[in-house]
Amino acid sequence: MKRASTTSTGLLASSLAMWVGIAGAAATTSGPWTSVASAQDAKPVEGTDTLVLKDGKTLVGTVVSETATTIRFRRVIAGIPLEEDYARTQVAELKKGTATPTTPAPNGIYREPTAPVILPGSEDAAATQDGKKRIYWIRLEGELGTDITQKPIRDAIKDARNLKADVIVMELDADWKRGDEEGGEPLPNDAANFDEVFRAEDITPIFTQEIRKEWETPPKVVFWVKQAMAGASLLPFVSPDIYFASDARLGGIGNLSIMMDGVGDDVVREKQRSLRLGHVEGWAISGGHDYRFIRAMARIEYVLSVKYENGQPVLIEDFPSNAGEELLTDDGEKGNADSLSARVSGTGNDVLTFNARTAKALGLSRGTADSKDELISALGLDRTGVVLKGRSERIMEDWSEGIDTAKRRLKRLLEEYPRITPEPPGEYTDRTKARGRRTRALDEIQTILKQRGEGLSPRWRGQNGIPSEDQINTMKEGIKLEQLKDRK
Repeated sequence: MKRASTTSTGLLASSLAMWVGIAGAAATTSGPWTSVASAQDAKPVEGTDTLVLKDGKTLVGTVVSETATTIRFRRVIAGIPLEEDYARTQVAELKKGTATPTTPAPNGIYREPTAPVILPGSEDAAATQDGKKRIYWIRLEGELGTDITQKPIRDAIKDARNLKADVIVMELDADWKRGDEEGGEPLPNDAANFDEVFRAEDITPIFTQEIRKEWETPPKVVFWVKQAMAGASLLPFVSPDIYFASDARLGGIGNLSIMMDGVGDDVVREKQRSLRLGHVEGWAISGGHDYRFIRAMARIEYVLSVKYENGQPVLIEDFPSNAGEELLTDDGEKGNADSLSARVSGTGNDVLTFNARTAKALGLSRGTADSKDELISALGLDRTGVVLKGRSERIMEDWSEGIDTAKRRLKRLLEEYPRITPEPPGEYTDRTKARGRRTRALDEIQTILKQRGEGLSPRWRGQNGIPSEDQINTMKEGIKLEQLKDRK
């Protein structure tokens, strides 16, 4: 039997080198390649075993194997199969064959929420029958573009529409850290990238266009801000109904004035900044808010003060001229520049960071609430409203779990891919099988990116060497050419 030709071998080396180059280095710590399921081969079916952990978490799946000290458990998260070992000391209870089996959608595509069944006697039924205002709650917690992203928000909004919600509360708790993983350091107020406007831009049409288009009677959308830093700070501006928790902050986009420094000439840079700023100011105007709030949040050199006439705020684009005017933001020059600690905490005035007091005084916030009951009361719905038992919490948790699983699986595939080679002497059949396995690995990566790509930040992809769609397609074409040129 002939071995692969020199050209074919070169293509194989090139394909692997491309992958390893993207990753930074070939893996050396993972075990031997066992199997990689393609989107077509994978048949993820949730099992009927239930694993109850001592931390209160309940997992549904299949027991793969057991030892005296561990349980290997297989489950499917958002269509992605995952096997994990759990120490018996972690397990409170193992129930075999007790859960109801379910099958995910084909190829593990994230399942859309279906119309809920409203049971007689439930709060949802009472809201429908008694004419109460139906309140649907969506908690947005975590990082914009990872946990807070358009797919799960759309699914939750769809669930709210199925339940005929009159009011949708978006509970927003999004701080910012340095890096995607937990434990990252907080960033200064002017270091968060204003270009996160483009990430928020994927989400805002849900509120500015889709709800109005898809609902016969659009609900009131209320944003309850707990923390809204960096790009997440832009989301509430699309709604006229904003409330703050007493310790809330909204801001962290103060780097617009220094963006693109050293790139092109001053005129080009300023044009790009103005385009970005005008885009977001439009969101504020559509929500009924003063566009100058956005300008003060984003531009260090922008000076803004306020005075009050008949209890109403009047904004002034200048330093205070008398004792009745309050400085909101200075020019950040020399002696006016904030300290690093003030920038990190959002307590400085180079750029505007809203807290509960300033948001209420300036008319951005309609009020302050520190609990659901307080917010419902502030909305005037404590007697006439009922909170629906929708699926939003499960939808958001499933999404975040799916992102974690996708990251682990992509890393594992990246480690294992360079090892998919035929054993020496590498006869034709073995080479063909190896190419098939490489192709299936690339197929699986594409499936994961299709399902979860919007939740994988460019920074995380770059740090972990995740190839782009074009790079994957190039590698797959290279594998096809190797196979065509190979000889038995």
